[in-house]
Amino acid sequence: MTLEIARGHLEATPSVLRALTTTLSAEVLSYREAPEHWTVFEVLCHLTDTEEHNWLPRLRVFFEADDDRRFRPMDRERGRQRYAEWSVDALLDAFAQRRAENLTALDDLRLTSADLERQAQHPQLGVVTAAQLLATWATHDHAHVAQISRVLVRCHGDAVGPWRAFFSLLRSDGTP
Repeated sequence: MTLEIARGHLEATPSVLRALTTTLSAEVLSYREAPEHWTVFEVLCHLTDTEEHNWLPRLRVFFEADDDRRFRPMDRERGRQRYAEWSVDALLDAFAQRRAENLTALDDLRLTSADLERQAQHPQLGVVTAAQLLATWATHDHAHVAQISRVLVRCHGDAVGPWRAFFSLLRSDGTP
């Protein structure tokens, strides 16, 4: 994935999230498809938190002067706790504002091909490159948009009656 493609995906995410979630009822926002799965609201909390604490701080690690370029571990649960009392609109606004700030900061870095090959140490994965981090940032967005969409399909799935057979996301075996 090129920097330009990744940036385009990152720029689109706030409006995609807003389109998917602003009209959802509290019941749908809190629907949990399985005990260990996140609700739509919890996904929004997580995305907002990682936008502040994960992506750009990690990108900056690649440019630290010392040779010990290590990422701090990511707290995947912090956002669910930190934003638990926020409204969906407030979450979406905070996410969009932080994303705009991060894209401006990304542009200000004026990354070159050599910069994208810079390496840092991930606490679980080992050596990673800046290009891989940028691709992961965009992929993370897409994965959570897909997760939200899947939750919406399953939340309303019982209402489709016999058409259920045409939706792979509603079949227990998960086949397409």
